[in-house]
Amino acid sequence: MSTKKETAVHFRRTGLVGLAAALALVPMAVAIGPATAEPPAAPAAAGDFYQAPADLPGSNGSVIKSEPAALLAGSPLAALATPATATRIMYQSADTNGAPIATTGIVLNPTGPWAGPGPRPLVSLAVGTHGAGDGCGPSRLLADAVTVDGSGVPMFELQIADIAALAARGIAVVVTDYQGLGTETVHTYLQPVPEAHAVLDAARAAIRLGVVEPTAPVGVWGVSQGGQAAGGTAQLATSYAPDVNLVGTVMGAPAVSATATLHNADGKLLNGTIGFFLNGLMASRPELTEAITTTLNPAGMEFLRGTAQQCDFGIMLTRSFAPTSEYTRNGQSITDNLMADPAIRPVLDNLDLRTGPTPDKPVLIMQNINDEAVDPTMTRQLADTWCSHDATIAYDNSMDTPPLLPQIGFLAHAATLRGFGEATQWLVDRFAGQSLPRGCTN
Repeated sequence: MSTKKETAVHFRRTGLVGLAAALALVPMAVAIGPATAEPPAAPAAAGDFYQAPADLPGSNGSVIKSEPAALLAGSPLAALATPATATRIMYQSADTNGAPIATTGIVLNPTGPWAGPGPRPLVSLAVGTHGAGDGCGPSRLLADAVTVDGSGVPMFELQIADIAALAARGIAVVVTDYQGLGTETVHTYLQPVPEAHAVLDAARAAIRLGVVEPTAPVGVWGVSQGGQAAGGTAQLATSYAPDVNLVGTVMGAPAVSATATLHNADGKLLNGTIGFFLNGLMASRPELTEAITTTLNPAGMEFLRGTAQQCDFGIMLTRSFAPTSEYTRNGQSITDNLMADPAIRPVLDNLDLRTGPTPDKPVLIMQNINDEAVDPTMTRQLADTWCSHDATIAYDNSMDTPPLLPQIGFLAHAATLRGFGEATQWLVDRFAGQSLPRGCTN
């Protein structure tokens, strides 16, 4: 009779191949033809675009360089052209501590008209978890159709249908790679401050390219990690980027608490995301490196090294279902060890959206009430906290997709994506100038 551990390993090696194949059938029914919003800067030599210059412009949101993007190059889907042109960009943003960094992303400029009133709007889209390696960035995935991560596993853009649907409505879109998904810096996974900086500075960069007018209405939309990034953006927009005309933010299944999200992932399909987080935490808080690494055994150190260059499908196939208690010297989970350290605990607490400022622009929050990856009660607490401080919050808790193999740990969480149509219409209403009453609605 096989042991529980042997069964988990067998499933990790065999069953996930079928799951990854099924995920590869996620609709990719659109593609975007090459061109740019305006004549871009001269393209860098092949393979050099993601190499940041030694000197940055000095202004967050400034475009460092840009080049035309022939999206889904070589893919048979490229024939299904979406009415938009595209530009890959490198722009200046800021890390956790406010230091300037180079960040990359991609801009879609619709060729069709915006049907609503006023100037063409812009959505700064914050993608959900993609990975930690350079090949996991949306600007690479949208351009190349498929990349291969550090473990040799293919990866494609999971949200291409959402991105293309916005462009098809005449809405300009910019998608950030976040810090470290492309450039030589480390991806600061589930850290809302650098995520928010990247989202807001991406909007600034798109405006400076001339894709939309400087005063055009801007919306932010994100799910999961992107939902957390959207929440951080809503909190910091007025103080960090008052020049961006943010009119509304959609947060889908936001990772309100990084530590709670990691705890829920432990030993499940996306177990490797804990490695993403640890590497990012040590990059932004190097003074914590020794405290973190001394809790890990040799398998834990390999876990850190391996996940540093992996994308979603890579961790599904190689890191899933192994509880992180197998990676620590004391046999406790990685998250429990982090929370027990008096130097690390306050840093983790500050990554909780509930500790941040209250947004002063409208926010729509959406989540499946049976979400097994992001605790819906924490999302409700976040909404209630903001509401108690006179925020304008619409909370949609009508999504009731039943639990779907909860031992997998993300299927009911991913069901939030089916709310994309509602989220888009909510943003379109904000772009059209429809006001919302101050306060909160369910």
